[in-house]
Parts: sequence; C-alpha cells; structure tokens
Amino acid sequence: MLEELARLSRSPLGNPTRLAIALYLLSRERATFVSLRKALKLTAGNLEFHLKTLEEAGIVRTYYGFGRRPRKFVEITEEGIEELREVLKILREVTGDD
Repeated sequence: MLEELARLSRSPLGNPTRLAIALYLLSRERATFVSLRKALKLTAGNLEFHLKTLEEAGIVRTYYGFGRRPRKFVEITEEGIEELREVLKILREVTGDD
C-alpha cells in the first residue's frame, strides 16, 4: 500500500483540487474557465494555479475561443485521461474497492 500511495503523491492528480478538475473535465471533455471555477467553487487565482500545474504536466490544455466575447476553455488531454485512469486504479487498490 505504501508503494501505491507514493505513486499517487508523485502524480499531479494526487492533489484533491486537481483530481476534481480532471474528473469534471472527463465527463464534459471541455469547459469554460468560468464554468469550471463556479462548479468547483474556486477563486480565479486558485484555479489558474492548478491549471498551470496540470497544463505543464500535459494533463489539460487551455485555449481561447471567440464568440460574442473571448472565453478561456479547458479540456482534458489523452495523456490526462490515461493519468486519471491510473490514479483511479491506485485509489481503488488503496481503498480495497475493486
């Protein structure tokens, strides 16, 4: 169990807020920055901090789209989906949920 917890602690998704971001995006593929911030009840600065970490790890990508006004979008990457699957597998192993 210690080995699994060590693997989890090395993952960017080992942080509860970043894990929540990835789970939210997995069910939607992408979201606006504002909708993500509101859904997770985060400040803009806190969300930006966590997104930067996830983007540097290749788990999410952010980009701007234009409609009536510019909007920042966030989407989970294929690498992010794989990392999320691995983290969920570790959590199931640690908790005994198979």
